[in-house]
Amino acid sequence: MSKFLNNNIDLRDSIVEMVAVFGLVFFGLGAVALGSFYFLGGIDSGFNILNTFIIAFAHGFYIFVAIASFSRISGAHINPAVTISMWVHKKISSKKVLFYLVAQFIGGILGGIVWGLIFNSPVGVHSLSSELFTTSVIAGLSLEIICTAFLTAVIFSTIDNESHFMTALAIGVTVCLGIIASLPFTGGSLNPARSLGPAVAFGEYKDIWIYFVGPIIGAIIGSFIGNLFNPNEN
Repeated sequence: MSKFLNNNIDLRDSIVEMVAVFGLVFFGLGAVALGSFYFLGGIDSGFNILNTFIIAFAHGFYIFVAIASFSRISGAHINPAVTISMWVHKKISSKKVLFYLVAQFIGGILGGIVWGLIFNSPVGVHSLSSELFTTSVIAGLSLEIICTAFLTAVIFSTIDNESHFMTALAIGVTVCLGIIASLPFTGGSLNPARSLGPAVAFGEYKDIWIYFVGPIIGAIIGSFIGNLFNPNEN
């Protein structure tokens, strides 16, 4: 099997991406599920500070671990928006983009389905806030664009960094910060596969387009910004 995969690099790398995204959704939804056990002052746990940091840290730390583990194999995109931005800059072929996108979305859906078998009610489904306060479409879309742009700017500015550890750490911390900033308003996606997985698993598609359009636009913008600070691209 190992020899077969090494002779089919696109397939091997796509499987790595599928596994990586599965892990992101699985552990990410696990952190969200943990919040269901916390109630502060009668306010749903999804809006308290402790739970926000738990969710953000879980996603950010997983990304750190995944990049440290998989980046030398597949590049560890772990995000369709990042893959598309890589394609825009011709760092990945059109054929490989298709392989990656299919694999990433399958991984996300499988990760969501696992929690769908565990939870009867939706967990980790992204939608614009409408409870304690209302987030408009413009505000939600803008947040996803800005947070993903920062993430991709960090990715492209550190892509040739000699320190593999620092690259993984910088990207993981940026994911964590992006989720902290956007979670109360949009749920903190920055990743279409992370949003699609639980949406499919629980049949909840409200506002789903925002979590495709926002991160993809943000990733493309961020990739150009990141290249400005990458000496190897100048």
